[in-house]
Amino acid sequence: MVATLILLVMAICVMTSPSILSFQQDQPRVLLLSFDGFRWDYIYKVPTPNFHYIMKNGVRVKQVTNVFITKTYPNHYTMVTGLYAESHGIVANEMYDPVLNKTFSLNNMNIYNSKFWEEACPIWVTNQMEGHRTGAAMWPGTDVKIHGVFPTHYLFYNESVSFEDRVAKLIDWFISEEPINFGLLYWEQPDAMGHVLGPENPLMGAVISEIDGKLGYLVSELKKAKLWDTLNIIITSDHGMAQSSSERLIELDQYVARELYTMVDHSPVVAILPKEGKLDEVYEALVNAHPNMTVYKKEEIPSRLHYRYNSKIQPILAMADEGWEILQNKSDQLSLGNHGYDNILPEMHPIFLAYGPAFRKNTTKEAMSLTDLYPLLCHLLGISPLPNNGSFSNVEDLLLREVPRDPHPKFYEQESYAYFIGVFLGSTLVVVFLLVFTKHLTHRQLPSMQVQHTEISQPLLQG
Repeated sequence: MVATLILLVMAICVMTSPSILSFQQDQPRVLLLSFDGFRWDYIYKVPTPNFHYIMKNGVRVKQVTNVFITKTYPNHYTMVTGLYAESHGIVANEMYDPVLNKTFSLNNMNIYNSKFWEEACPIWVTNQMEGHRTGAAMWPGTDVKIHGVFPTHYLFYNESVSFEDRVAKLIDWFISEEPINFGLLYWEQPDAMGHVLGPENPLMGAVISEIDGKLGYLVSELKKAKLWDTLNIIITSDHGMAQSSSERLIELDQYVARELYTMVDHSPVVAILPKEGKLDEVYEALVNAHPNMTVYKKEEIPSRLHYRYNSKIQPILAMADEGWEILQNKSDQLSLGNHGYDNILPEMHPIFLAYGPAFRKNTTKEAMSLTDLYPLLCHLLGISPLPNNGSFSNVEDLLLREVPRDPHPKFYEQESYAYFIGVFLGSTLVVVFLLVFTKHLTHRQLPSMQVQHTEISQPLLQG
């Protein structure tokens, strides 16, 4: 009888729930796009009609405070975990883990050790654990097996793969027979050219215009695939960019001997690992060495930076003022543009635009934190967020109060009829089952019934 009851309940659930087909058609879909190093004000430096098209038809946030340090991997992992760098563990592009005794290096692409990533659980893992599918086109970390999981579809990182090819893959995944509900798309520009030219160089105008063209291509392809009106799209970045100069250099060789320390992460925020027993000597040599460099012992790093409580954060941190660079000497490579500075600086802040059926139209919001993106994504996808440092209430005002649905009267009419028929049939089955079950218990005399708790058996026997 218990087995019969379970089967009936399952049947009722199936009949009174929307069909599997309608769920696939109606489930929320989200595309997250990052243009690496796209500073918030780039869209005003040259004509950017496609960015402004998104703004007119969607939402924009003026000031997005990203996390310290303002570099690529820490902030991309913040976007998909909602955590500060000290909490998710990707604390820099170049890291040394004293527990693992291993190095993580973006420059050497030595990033595939899962243990570096598993202090947090990225959103694609949660999305798939809740029964959905994810597609990732070069997003940092998506080609790493994290907690035993890859995205459903992903591309191994290869910067030679064109933006257009990445878009084509994502669209294929969105419209396949087993479609994804969440896509992640990463593009290396304008960060790469921002380093070479510097953000204030007039030549950056052409770079920004090219990216606006890439966005226009994405919009066009989504419209061709009939995804444009059903997809929620968020366009953002990991950080901005500041202008550097060969006139603003801080040379560590002038203040401390190289054999006393190892430089783990590089300018403009330098992570310093002193040799054993040399911590105080290195710190004292650097703490007042230059007026445009602030030096902290790990435990002294300001709490507002949320950059203290992780074993991969080194014992000494040297921070350059905006526009200054920390090198060992002038023979080190210098970029004319850089990021990594204090995250309160406007030049470090990224862009944030969003468009789709869930978002308001032609709306501007003053400020948010990049950590707030994660709970927003979870809400859009209808999945449960893990503990995080963001706040959905901070970004809830970006959304429409009622998300419009694609109006198909016949479809909804059929679904409505099916629903009420399912409820009626299910209710009838329950009533019939209870009558049969009660009669069965009343007439059947089994010894086992005599030892059951009276609070369980008595109500049934009174029927």
